[in-house]
Amino acid sequence: MVFSLFKKKKDSQPLKNRVEFCITNLSLGAADAYDVLLEREDIEMEESGCTSHCEICEQGIFAIVNGEIVTADDAEALVQAIDEEIKQNPLF
Repeated sequence: MVFSLFKKKKDSQPLKNRVEFCITNLSLGAADAYDVLLEREDIEMEESGCTSHCEICEQGIFAIVNGEIVTADDAEALVQAIDEEIKQNPLF
């Protein structure tokens, strides 16, 4: 019985980079970046009611990539910044 807890699953899913968006920040312009990233298979998307980064949210759009805050001036730049963060600090 105990050994069954440590048995490796045959159909394990590959690790995905996690990108979190504040729901308020989505309405301030990050929604376009969210829509682009939603199509990607290597990213797990999450929306939060509030990420408790209100001072950053007031200044511009942002996302939290694998725990790191990424900011940009527009949605296109945010997607590029997220890609750069994933390249520099991959989850796996």
